[in-house]
Amino acid sequence: MKKTGIGFAFLMAVPALASAQSSVTLYGRVVAGVTFINNTGSGHVVQSDTCGPPSCNLWGLKGKEDLGGGTAAIFTLENGFNIQNGKLGQGGTEFGRQAFVGLTNDRWGTVKLGRQYDPPSETVGYFPSSNNFATGYGSHFGDLDNLNQSIRINNAIKYVSPTWNGLQVKGLFSLGGVAGSFSTNRVWSLAAGYTNGPVSLAAGYLDIQNPATSPNGTGGVYTSNGSYVGSLNRYVALQDANAMKVLTAGGSYSLGSATFALNYSHTDLQNSQYFVANGFTAAGSGSDFKMDSYEASVTYRLSPALLVGAAYIYNAGKADYQNLKPNFQQVNLGIDYALSKRTSLYAVTILQKAGGDGIAPVTGAGGAVVGRKALAEIPGAGYTSSSAKQLLMSVGMYHSF
Repeated sequence: MKKTGIGFAFLMAVPALASAQSSVTLYGRVVAGVTFINNTGSGHVVQSDTCGPPSCNLWGLKGKEDLGGGTAAIFTLENGFNIQNGKLGQGGTEFGRQAFVGLTNDRWGTVKLGRQYDPPSETVGYFPSSNNFATGYGSHFGDLDNLNQSIRINNAIKYVSPTWNGLQVKGLFSLGGVAGSFSTNRVWSLAAGYTNGPVSLAAGYLDIQNPATSPNGTGGVYTSNGSYVGSLNRYVALQDANAMKVLTAGGSYSLGSATFALNYSHTDLQNSQYFVANGFTAAGSGSDFKMDSYEASVTYRLSPALLVGAAYIYNAGKADYQNLKPNFQQVNLGIDYALSKRTSLYAVTILQKAGGDGIAPVTGAGGAVVGRKALAEIPGAGYTSSSAKQLLMSVGMYHSF
């Protein structure tokens, strides 16, 4: 009887020992609000599907098991969803935000395998106002630089170094996964971030072969590279290109209650199908399209609970087709009030103005393109303006858990 009791006690202790060495965490964010968009082609639109700072609705599971010697196994499964109707995000992918497993070591760093974010968006992406107070609507034009993570990388192998005196480096390589073609959808990326007291700096490079094909024209959902969910409507075919190469850099400086930030990106879309898809005369087989985005922002904490922010973005484009040079200027204004550590109210106002050479097609009675026009389009709003200007206002609340 005594031996049986000891054995029973040991068996009862095994789960407790295992749980002490491993953990699984449920986390997420729930966002709800109202968004107003003017000049949508048929008046204004008021919609309840919205994203708040710093991201849209999500939930996920992450786990860690201690393997001994400073090494642990890790995993993350993360899902996006629409709170208004319960539909899956990222083109209907169940774990469309992240899905990976890996090993981490205190001394040697971390290796992760699966669907992941690219390194520049995890480092330089710290600085744009859209990832702080302005919501995803405040991103650079169409999120062509992916700093707002419109693209998640499938079949990815990522390495993240330990932090050495404030410096951390990341590298990613994706095999593409297309039978018979090693280069199609192939991705590689590098980035480094450095933090020392009030100063933070980062730089990165992203290279994607065939980033997106078959734009559906209703907000940027593509069929290639794993449910690429973009931020464009009329201009969606810009991202249908042979290759996408992005160089990014940014930094911030905190001074008391204020934080000043700068960031820059250069995106090169090689052989974009935009002018071909829209029926422009003599568009040939495609045209290279480049976009330089410059952003300056400031946030100020008026109290422990109240944060205000402002940003100015200048997006300067250039197309080989007729040497067109469109530009899109944008102002982001935001306020965030924390009701608790996990629940906040927010309000955002975004104004965009299109200028330079217009690249939106103007069609005649027969449907043929007869001209061009500069039309604004706030990222992620899903509506191209009927004029060179567009205004978006969004208010709501979010709860993190």
